[in-house]
Formats: sequence, C-alpha cells, structure tokens
Amino acid sequence: MSYLYGDSTHSKLEVNYIEFLRDAVEFCVQVLLADQRITQGRTHIRALEHAAVAEAERLQKLQPLVAKAFEGTPLGALDSASARCAAAILRSSSELVRAEVVAMRNALDTEIAMHDAQASQERDGSVKALETLLIKHELPATTVDLHLVVTGGTRYACRARVKTGFGLEAVIDLDVPPNHFFDKVVRLDRLAERLDVLAPEMGGWLHKEVKRKPQHLEKLHVSELSIGGAGATLKLRTAADGTGTGFDVMFSHEAPSVRMLRQGTSDQQEASSEEAFDVDDGDARKLLAVHDKLVKAASELTAHRKRLVEAKIDGEPMRAHAKPTVLAERLIATMAPVVQEIAARSQSPDELVLRRLLSGDRREEIFMSKSELKAKLEPLVNGSRSLFDPLWIQALPPASPAKPPVPADKSATGASPHTQTIPFRPAATIAPTPTIRDATHAPVPPPLPAARPAAEPPATDLRRTLIGTTAQTVEPADSVSKTPVVMMEPPDLPREVAGTIEIAVAKAADPTHRS
Repeated sequence: MSYLYGDSTHSKLEVNYIEFLRDAVEFCVQVLLADQRITQGRTHIRALEHAAVAEAERLQKLQPLVAKAFEGTPLGALDSASARCAAAILRSSSELVRAEVVAMRNALDTEIAMHDAQASQERDGSVKALETLLIKHELPATTVDLHLVVTGGTRYACRARVKTGFGLEAVIDLDVPPNHFFDKVVRLDRLAERLDVLAPEMGGWLHKEVKRKPQHLEKLHVSELSIGGAGATLKLRTAADGTGTGFDVMFSHEAPSVRMLRQGTSDQQEASSEEAFDVDDGDARKLLAVHDKLVKAASELTAHRKRLVEAKIDGEPMRAHAKPTVLAERLIATMAPVVQEIAARSQSPDELVLRRLLSGDRREEIFMSKSELKAKLEPLVNGSRSLFDPLWIQALPPASPAKPPVPADKSATGASPHTQTIPFRPAATIAPTPTIRDATHAPVPPPLPAARPAAEPPATDLRRTLIGTTAQTVEPADSVSKTPVVMMEPPDLPREVAGTIEIAVAKAADPTHRS
C-alpha cells in the first residue's frame, strides 16, 4: 500500500513510516538509556576503586602508629604482663587492619559483580528492544533471506536472516500459521500434477552409458528451501522426513538459471560421484514455475515473526559489543532524510503527516506531533539527546518550476512596470513686449474662426481630462500591477489661439498698460 505526503503528493513509502518512526525512536531511547546507566555504573565503580585504594593506604598506616606509641615506654621483662599486653595490642591492630582491608575488597568485588549483572541485564534489555522493533517492522535498506527445513517429518521450521545497510545482522524465527501452504510437508504434486524432468542416468546391459531419462519429480517432497539474494536452493526427497534419494535444484539469476544435482541415500554415499547438470530450457520453465509458487508462499511467512534468535553489529554479537549505541546512531541517520521530507511536505510545522488512499474518494490522514517524539527524549542526557537533532531539521520544500517573465508591452514606450512616463514639454516662447503705440495702431485682427474640436478617440483607449488635454491609458506591463499608466500629451491648439494667448501675456506683463 502506497502512502501520500501531507500535501497529497505521491511518495515512495510502502509502510506507515510514522508508526515505524515512533517505535524506532522508542528503541533508540531504550538503547541509549541502557548505555547511559551502564556508563554511570562504571563511573561509580571507578570511584569506589579509588576510594578503596585510598582507604587501604590509610589502614596500612595505622599499625606503625600503634607500634610507635609503645616506643620509649618501659614494658619490663618479656614475660611481664605489660610486655604481653603490648604484644597482644600490636597483633590485634595488625589483624584488625588486615580484616578491614579484606572486608573492603570483598565489598568492592560485590559492587563490581552487581554492576556486571546490571550491565548484562541492560544489554539484554537492548536486545529485547531490538526484538520488539524487528518483529513489528521491516528496517530500512534491509535484505531478507529465508530458510525452511522439515522437522520431525510433519512440519517446517522457518527462519529469516535480516541484513541491513548499516551493519545489523539478525536471525529471526518465523511462525507457520495454521492452514498455510507450509503448514504441513509439501509434495510437488500439490503444485504440478505432473512434473517430468530429463536428468542424466547410467544405464545399459552390456555397455554402461549415461543417458538423459525422464524423472518424475511430482512424487518428491520439499525437504528444504533456501531463498537468498543470489537465488534459491530446493531440496527434494522421496521421504517426507527429508531422507531418501532425490534432487537438489539450484536457481540462479544468471545463466544457467536452473541446475540440478542428484542425491543418493546417506548409506550409499552416491552424492560424491554425481555432478550438477544444466536443465533443458523446457524443463527449466517448469521448475521456475514451481519455484515462483514456493517463493511466494514462503515470503508470506516474513509477516509472522516470532522471536529474535541472534543479533550482530558489524559481525560482533550485540550483547558483547563495546558500543551498541552505534546501532541507534546509524538508524537515526538512516531515518533522518525521510523524516525531513515528510516534515517539509506536512501542512503544520509541528506535525508529521502522511495520507493513505482508502478508495477513490476517501483518504486517511496519519499524523504525529513532534512534541510527542521529543517527550521520549527527556530521560536522556544532553549528549545522547543531540543524536536526534537530524530528525528536527526542516528540509527546504521542493522548488516549484519558475514562471517565465511576462514581457513588457513595447507599445507603452517601453516603460517599466509601476512607472508613469510623461513626455517632455518645451517651455512656451514669449514674444517681445509691444509698446503702447504699436498696440494702438496695430490693425485689428479678423475674428478668429471657431476651433475645431479634436477627434474623439475610442472610449477604450483615450479619455478627456482638464481643458482639452488628452490622456492615453496604457495597460500595465506587469500583470501584478492594477494601476494603468497614463500618457500625457500637450493640447492641440490652433495657431491663432496660441498667438492670442501670447498677446494677452504681454499686456499683463506691461505696467503702463491700462485696460
């Protein structure tokens, strides 16, 4: 079942990663806490050892002090009561010092033994925490090899060998549920009613020679099945308990894809004289069809994990590993990129959200607050707590494709968006001021013809403003701006009107002129 991110985009996750994250963090916390308590115990033992050494030195100094107390004191004859009492005091002090040293060492040994027992329990607890995680979840970057073998001639024992990309190897017992295909010993006629394969066989009365003859494999039982990354091995025997003659069938991802090896009984020891042989293409297709059915049924057993048999870190048993916390560190580093991607695509910065498609119009949302995970880290010291910092790093959201820039409208004088351009308007030229005589004797100009109104532009492009000034509305070059750009143009006046305006300006500037 595939999952979606919190923003409903598709992901490559096939499991509920949020549930796995919760359990994985719980496992890491337990491993770190166990190592934390073991470290505290070691520190306590070292402190006790230093205290014991110092105390032993002080005890050894007591006996000379007692002997020195009798120096210069007359004790009389050797057989006198004073001499005997002094000798007894010296012997008693020596025995008392020796007894105290022995008692102190015994107490230290007891503390060390208690610490070792507690450390062993802590290691067992770490392995148990790993077992809980492995039984419930498939770790990231994991390969699983399966092995089934007949036990007691009635049922199969199944184990899975798990190997991760960060140094963990584990062996897990699998349970075969009732009514499963491997609930009882499998004979091949359950998979193929007839399965004839050509195999070399020695024959002939007068001249012994090897010829390929058909072998009826449908009557053989599956005594052992091993499935790994390189291929699979199927052991077929005549008896249900795995004894008798038969064949070993080797399947490989490389050519030749199927090979067989004849096996005799243990008494005859014929297997040593046999050699593996390649199977014909037609027979190989039959055996591959049987192989696919067996692998499919065996793969279903990986969901029925029962108990952890063995766990190794970098080839060393986890219980005896010098630093089992390295497993937690590597697991956190493996999960961090996925958690960061989930956080970047979640709608809330404080939550991790995944969605699962239930049907065509229904989705299920799975979420977990980051505060819930951080609360699990409270018992840890700061150094251990900082190992989880990569889980809280906020990854940058995926960059959306950049939109191409919208070209500006070249008809709008090439102006940039949000910029209003007004054409340059030269200053009006003022004619020389006429005298009163010139103004008096000047001929009266004929009446001015009526000015023709300028042609009215279309309503969509032009609009009339002020005294005959025409403004042109230009659409903005940027689609974001809603403000139109206004192009101002000088009014188009007739030449006669312009001359009249100049005379009026000249009269207004002459102080001797009276109206």
